Amino acid sequence: MEGPTRAPLVVQHLQESIADSTSESEYGIYMISRIRLCVMLAVLAVVVASPGYGGESASKASAPPPVIHFGTLPVIQALPLFVAAEKGFFKEEGLNVELIGFNSALEKDVALTSGQIAGYFGDLQTCIVLNGNNVPIKIVAEIYNATKGQRTFALLVSPKSAGQALPDVLKGGVAVSSNTILDYLTAKFLASRGVPLTQATLVEMKNIPIRMQMLLGGQVSAAVLPEPLATLAESGGAHAIMDDAGTGLSSTVLAFNEKFLTQSPESTKAFLRAVARASAYINGNGNDVRPIMNRSAGCRISFRRPFRFLSFQN
Repeated sequence: MEGPTRAPLVVQHLQESIADSTSESEYGIYMISRIRLCVMLAVLAVVVASPGYGGESASKASAPPPVIHFGTLPVIQALPLFVAAEKGFFKEEGLNVELIGFNSALEKDVALTSGQIAGYFGDLQTCIVLNGNNVPIKIVAEIYNATKGQRTFALLVSPKSAGQALPDVLKGGVAVSSNTILDYLTAKFLASRGVPLTQATLVEMKNIPIRMQMLLGGQVSAAVLPEPLATLAESGGAHAIMDDAGTGLSSTVLAFNEKFLTQSPESTKAFLRAVARASAYINGNGNDVRPIMNRSAGCRISFRRPFRFLSFQN
């Protein structure tokens, strides 16, 4: 701010110098003074307009970072994102991240395709499907995979269908979501019991919380649910008969559209640093992040059985 306050004084001294020279009635000296004044004013104009001097450039430097809209789902694997947001890890990396919650992979995919979000958390299969449809998306990290004996998805039987034989349960309807990891897992679950997928009546329900409600209400005999809703459904009387624990089948990833990655490589690195920090925090502070999990997954009632937190990569 020193520059703008000094400029008028410099001009004033130059004008006084000219006045003194003209009082001597020496035309040559007067012309030289005029030339000097023009040169000095030109120099001042360049200095005032230069970056860092003040004005518009300074206001741009103090402007907040642009908002990064990032899509999430109400599942336990996305917990590091919510922890990074609530604990201020994104902000400490100089980022302004707004997490956009979706209740289905389809809603999230539509938002990415239409440019409403810069990236999202999701399963590997949906990214492959989007790439197959020429959507410019790239995976930047794997956030979790069920390889350590901890389940992330389970096939559960409704309380009203408890005790039924598996063929009868499958005929009563299995709520899933097509073109997602659930298609893949359902086939793998049934194959592990020697049952072909064609023997199951698949009921399309992409909205995850509604899928759980259908299961608990007996509108379907079974459903595939992610954690922590699988544990919550068990608290409501459902029974898990198969899960992905230790299978390595359920890779979940972080992905951005290619435009964002090209324009903001440093922001992408900072984003991943914040998520890694949140993952480490979860691993050592399970009880502290439980309220965050309940809010992010939409769990409004207490679990009747202990919930084991995942061990995240960091």
